[in-house]
Amino acid sequence: MKIAVFRALQLGDLLCAMPAIRALKRNFPHARIYLIGLFHMEPLISRFSFIDGLIPFPGYPGLPEQAAELEEVEVFIAKMCEMRFDILFQMHGNGTIVNDLLQRCEARRLVGFCPQELSAGQDWLVYPDGIHEIYRHLKLLSYLGLEVSPEDAVLEFPLDEADRLRFQIWKNGLIRKRYAIIHVGSRSSERQWPIEKFAVLAQHLKNKGLQLVLTGTLDEMDRVRQLEAILGDHALNVAGQTDLGQLGCLVDEAEILVSNCTGISHIAAALATKSIIISLDGEPERWGPLNTDLHYTYNGRNRIDLVDVLSDMEHLLLQTHQAI
Repeated sequence: MKIAVFRALQLGDLLCAMPAIRALKRNFPHARIYLIGLFHMEPLISRFSFIDGLIPFPGYPGLPEQAAELEEVEVFIAKMCEMRFDILFQMHGNGTIVNDLLQRCEARRLVGFCPQELSAGQDWLVYPDGIHEIYRHLKLLSYLGLEVSPEDAVLEFPLDEADRLRFQIWKNGLIRKRYAIIHVGSRSSERQWPIEKFAVLAQHLKNKGLQLVLTGTLDEMDRVRQLEAILGDHALNVAGQTDLGQLGCLVDEAEILVSNCTGISHIAAALATKSIIISLDGEPERWGPLNTDLHYTYNGRNRIDLVDVLSDMEHLLLQTHQAI
């Protein structure tokens, strides 16, 4: 049996779907499962043993993740028809744009989310609003009659010995659990908390004796340098210097992460690293880490009192490191 899952989204979106894909593999242990996703997500997708391969998605008109060339879309559809999947799961979104596209891929069975109740049926679940992203995809599996358990909601971010070796070579003298990560970037500028407020939290962590480590992508370097200029020599700027495995190890060995709600916040949730997360997308209940004892998520569209955040941070720092 061959199964494909369509979710052509970014790092955090993919991590939140992995519990459902892992449960899918448990329900179909002998199936080969492919993820249809963005090409640059291959370093993440290859970490999960329950995914047998990546089918690169070229983009499609109306989807913002990457520009679409119609000729490449036709090549993609032809490849999908040639592979002739037994089941194709649409886990990308509510299906307004992609369901018609996936119909052309000629899978023996197409299932997933749909935008209107009139479209619902045995193979289609009306896209459920108001629930966590992890639970949304598990709910789809349950709706389709597959076995789902509460334990399926656990995130994971696999790290291997090669990751840890590269991290040990690179780690710049950082001591496990004696540093804090500050991540001021986010893919959208609308989801970026003010630098000055990050600086207040970072200064508090420095006063607690923690080394400050600034992370980010090369595209986020301007924001990282703004924070670095405020903090001076007290911060180690590693933005753009880590591969995905090294970043995972960096998060794994950190005492705490302070971040916008973005990919690294989901890595911290998966690795059970304490975190303070500022959610500026208006949906903290959808994207915030599920373990609210270990991760504190704040709705950045409301007024956030820094005194309250500092108090919560103190509470987190007093906790011993624990698993989800």
